[in-house]
Amino acid sequence: MALDSTPLFSAPLPWANPRPPSASTPFEKGAGNGLTSSHGTTSRVSTPFEKGAGNGSPLLQGGKIPSPSRGGLGWGWVHGDVVSVFSSSSIVLPLLLAITLAITLWPLQAMADTPKTRTIVDMRGKEITFPAGLKKVATMSDGFVEGIMTHLGVIDKVAAIGSWSMKRDYKYNFETSSGETYSYQGWNTMKYLHPWLDDLPCFNAPQGSVLNFETLAKAEPELVIMRVGDCTVSADDKEKMARTIRMIEDLGLPLAVIYAPGYFRKADLASLKDEMAVVGDIFGQKEKALALADYLTGTEKLIRERTAGIGENKKPRLLYLGLNPDLRKKGSSGAVFGVNTPESYIIENVAGAKNAFRSQGDRIPLSAEQIYALDPDVIVLPTSNGYHPPRELYEAAYFENLRELRAVKNKRVYAMPWTPMNCARRMEYPLDMLIIAKAAYPERFRDIKVHEFALQFYRDVYGVDAEKAKGLRNTQMLDWMIEHDF
Repeated sequence: MALDSTPLFSAPLPWANPRPPSASTPFEKGAGNGLTSSHGTTSRVSTPFEKGAGNGSPLLQGGKIPSPSRGGLGWGWVHGDVVSVFSSSSIVLPLLLAITLAITLWPLQAMADTPKTRTIVDMRGKEITFPAGLKKVATMSDGFVEGIMTHLGVIDKVAAIGSWSMKRDYKYNFETSSGETYSYQGWNTMKYLHPWLDDLPCFNAPQGSVLNFETLAKAEPELVIMRVGDCTVSADDKEKMARTIRMIEDLGLPLAVIYAPGYFRKADLASLKDEMAVVGDIFGQKEKALALADYLTGTEKLIRERTAGIGENKKPRLLYLGLNPDLRKKGSSGAVFGVNTPESYIIENVAGAKNAFRSQGDRIPLSAEQIYALDPDVIVLPTSNGYHPPRELYEAAYFENLRELRAVKNKRVYAMPWTPMNCARRMEYPLDMLIIAKAAYPERFRDIKVHEFALQFYRDVYGVDAEKAKGLRNTQMLDWMIEHDF
């Protein structure tokens, strides 16, 4: 049967490209189908199914196209810049057109099937919808949310911050009774890891109590993540908190709210895992965030195992004493934490010691006489409107009135990690627990060097190398542990 060689299109086509001669195509004689062209040999062309066929269109790729004319079996191909089409079966044409259309439209369908938004449920129980593939996030946290984002590898999405603790350089000077001076300096761990956070707009006042909603709006975040219970957004004034939430939502910004342990007025830290789950869910990494939470609680389990079964009469009395200089100016010697606080939970329920202060309350000011009445076996010094090393309690002239305390005379005073604006626990809270536990029971934790434990902790949580881990230990002002092999 003769093939009609009359071209369907005889005009030059700008998208038709010449192809060099090569092996026969699947439609030519010798390719296994017994077909040949009327010219005997054709030029090799790409089909929609071959590597390098681009968008799959036989026309655009210079591939063979079916001819709708005259019945019979025939094929067309590109000769230079002219398309020749021969007769073909009417059955083949619809089939190849359908295949070509499917290949061409598949990427468009895939794009149409990709979700444009994502919805999660925050700790209010409220559904929050925001753009999928977040690029710009504003955080209202003093380091906890940013720490989770660092672990998840999405910290680069932070476009605005609500805490000045990630912008400040902290330095504290001290003087001994003999006139010797010394100093300590450090940063928020997030600023140390990500110095560029200092360059971002901060929509809070330096004192950390006045939010600037205009600055927040100008940053144009696709989502705001607020941690209630941090210093930036206190849980003490529920009415003010609700007003802040309402004003952010009135800006038209999606807002995800998480609650720090202090929000619930409970001592335990169980809600930390819930916080991590929400943040992980926001970035589509909930399981990884939950695995991080389990890793952090591993330290708590280790401590509990070592301090289990200790009799009440053998538990040391430990005082969590904040040496706030503002309180000292008002006549108090320090602030303490009652049995209903997360600090007391760590002392009693995790470390297995006894809180020397048996009343309730948070940051309760005490005079020197009241502290002597407690006379604890161990004192730990948290961040309290500044960093406070043991040496300050041992040697500063303004603390001479506390020199006869049992813990001071026995040199059982320990500094907690430097944690600016520490109204709530952060990612480094396992270090808090381990320092308290070893301070209370040095013999039970003799084999654990906390200064070495800290380095591995930083590497596991933040994915840093050994040198960066040492820098984090230094910026949290924990190098005293090296000197004392603590």
